[in-house]
Amino acid sequence: MLRNYLKTALRNLWKHKLFSFINVFGLASGMLVCLLAMIDIKGAFDYDSFHPHTDRTYRILTDVTDKANDERAFATTPLPLADDLSRNYPFVEATTRVIRQYGEATANRKQLQVIASAVDPGFFTVFGFRLAAGQAATAPGTVVLTRQTAERFFGTANPVGKVLEHTGLGPLTITGVFAKPPTKTHLNFDMVVSMATLSTPDWQRKRADWTQYSQGYTYVLLKPNTPTETLEASLPALASRVTTGIRFATEKGYTFRTQALARISPSREDLMYATYEPTAGKLEAELGVGLLTLLLAAFNYINLTLARSLSRAREVGIRKVAGAMRWQLMGQFMAESVILSVLGLGLAYGMLQLVKPMPFVQQWLIGDSQWETNSTLWTVFVVFSVVTGLLAGLLPARVLSGFQPAQVLRSQTGLKAFRGVTLRKSLIVAQFSISLLAMIALLAMARQQQFMATADYGFQREGLLTIPLNGMPPARLSAQISQLAGVDRVAATVALFGDHGGNWQKVYRQKAKSDSSITDVFAADANLIPTAGLTLVAGQNMPQSASDTASNQVLINEEAVRTFKLGEPKAAVGQTLWLSDSTEVQIAGVVKDFQFTTMVWKIRPLILRYQPGDFRYLTVKVAGGNPESVKADIARIWKRLNPYEPFAGQWYDDFLYNRHSHTDDLSFMGLLLGLAMSIACLGLLGMVTYTTALRTKEVGVRKVMGASVGQVVWLLSWDFLRLLLIAGTIAMPLGYLASSFFLMTFAYHITVGVGLLGLCFGTMLLLGGLTISWRTYRTALTNPVNSLRNE
Repeated sequence: MLRNYLKTALRNLWKHKLFSFINVFGLASGMLVCLLAMIDIKGAFDYDSFHPHTDRTYRILTDVTDKANDERAFATTPLPLADDLSRNYPFVEATTRVIRQYGEATANRKQLQVIASAVDPGFFTVFGFRLAAGQAATAPGTVVLTRQTAERFFGTANPVGKVLEHTGLGPLTITGVFAKPPTKTHLNFDMVVSMATLSTPDWQRKRADWTQYSQGYTYVLLKPNTPTETLEASLPALASRVTTGIRFATEKGYTFRTQALARISPSREDLMYATYEPTAGKLEAELGVGLLTLLLAAFNYINLTLARSLSRAREVGIRKVAGAMRWQLMGQFMAESVILSVLGLGLAYGMLQLVKPMPFVQQWLIGDSQWETNSTLWTVFVVFSVVTGLLAGLLPARVLSGFQPAQVLRSQTGLKAFRGVTLRKSLIVAQFSISLLAMIALLAMARQQQFMATADYGFQREGLLTIPLNGMPPARLSAQISQLAGVDRVAATVALFGDHGGNWQKVYRQKAKSDSSITDVFAADANLIPTAGLTLVAGQNMPQSASDTASNQVLINEEAVRTFKLGEPKAAVGQTLWLSDSTEVQIAGVVKDFQFTTMVWKIRPLILRYQPGDFRYLTVKVAGGNPESVKADIARIWKRLNPYEPFAGQWYDDFLYNRHSHTDDLSFMGLLLGLAMSIACLGLLGMVTYTTALRTKEVGVRKVMGASVGQVVWLLSWDFLRLLLIAGTIAMPLGYLASSFFLMTFAYHITVGVGLLGLCFGTMLLLGGLTISWRTYRTALTNPVNSLRNE
């Protein structure tokens, strides 16, 4: 019987090729997104699976209660906790702390941003990071690099034994190189430094301070056969013991709890100072998008199958008269649906191979996941496709198999739904509503990113060339560039405007008071003001001198004047502020507000200070002429001074555009939108094709009676165009609300107006109208003689 089902199903699918193609393509499009989501979900659960003792390794979390009785969970703990657990609890086999350190490292004439993790010797026991070369870093001033970091600094050369200079940790001797881990890990780092390296008095104090619970992460390896409850039960008493007598500033206290290493990824709760594991919300959103796209395809299958209900109803009637049972008819229809779904899975795999190289897919979805050779995952794929086919075919199978032979063999009763609106039309409206909603949201995102890439940030961006120094002394390079014809000025800065800013820190109005505000202290020289076209509203520029005293003369922006309540800009000149390191600085001038970070944040307080040790970029102002020629001359100077490092200069316009446009992300989201719109249009095409086929004789009669081609096209099209109008009425308000909520996350953003909504609605009408008119026009051109010949 099953063989007969399959044979009959294949014949039916081959007989109706257009409908079969529409269904296979639609199901494949939905499955493509679902496959990407399932691969990413599998990768999320594979995090840290390569460690040797995942069943008895735990991270300690800190639950902090403030004086308003609000609780917050921290992924971090006080630094003394690891030593206390090792010393006082015999069921603990090993502990380790991980302290993240951000900064720059210099080696082999290269200066790069790196993420360092300071760890205890137990790190190499608790975790399973294997060494490809050398040995673990346990002595003071030693470091182990990841393979990628070693290649960034040294290429293919062996780095073991060489010295790397870190801005915050000093000189570090490389003792080893990690092998690439088999799976991803929540412990994302570029290098691992021995904890003994942190030996300054400040670090010694932090390592004994129980009040600071945000300094580092604590991991515990229990002895074999030790139940989790043993560790969990000991933590409340431990927290009570170590906090007795402590007077917190803003907290009532804290407690500890465990988190199994295998449960860290995906993250199921919002933790302060979380690590790099994916969140459950991200995975749920991905799967939701995939299932929504698949739902559109399932709508198509239901829609087209019910559209063919008249012809299939006669088939059902004849089969029932011949003695077929209802469950046998349902089996036949379900077999067709499953075959379509399996064919869709094959096409989805082919489409996956095409989108796999896309940067967005590699970075955010499948990445390094080993999925193509995973038999379990392929079993899930196949089962998923079969279940999809069964669910998609269930409703049509029940409806079609329920027809009564006497009714369907003597009449042509259509399938009715609630209040005279057919189910088929409702599904078309749902498809185009979802597609239009996605189109509005995507266009709003694209326009916001275009706005951020091209907006007026308040500083000059044309004719500016940015050069990352990568460890080269700025004075030497600046002196030679300044002598070139076509170069107007050269400024040195710590970072580039329009990015993340410089160095956020607390700045105080008075040294002895708590009137602080988070302020960006941005290292720059006096050339920055004329180079970037900034405006001084009061006072004067910072000194040109390279002496140490020059760093005490600073510029602030107007927002800093308001934040520190310094009165008018003129009154602020000459007043003083205190930096977080207790340095007193004097205000030399006030700069007009400009956007020195991204458009996500409002303009914040800013201090421009001369700090030559922090300079990381040169900004060159090119005066007219041939800017590309000047850039080539600068590249030659760079090559002469630093032959081992490629020249990475780019125009400021290009930097801001690349920083904010996110074309890779938009390309992938555009692909999803294209799939959704294609599914909707193909479903509409199938419906129009079938409906016009039923009305061929009507068209012939009308043409014989004198109807024009245009009148026939309008007659056949109006019912479907009305569905598109209904979809627009539903989707445009929802799209406006969704886009507005998204744009509210930006301090400066575009507005969703009539133009944007009208463009999306017009595009949907154009695509839907072309789909409808193409088929109805062909039907309207049919010769009446051919359609009426058999009457």
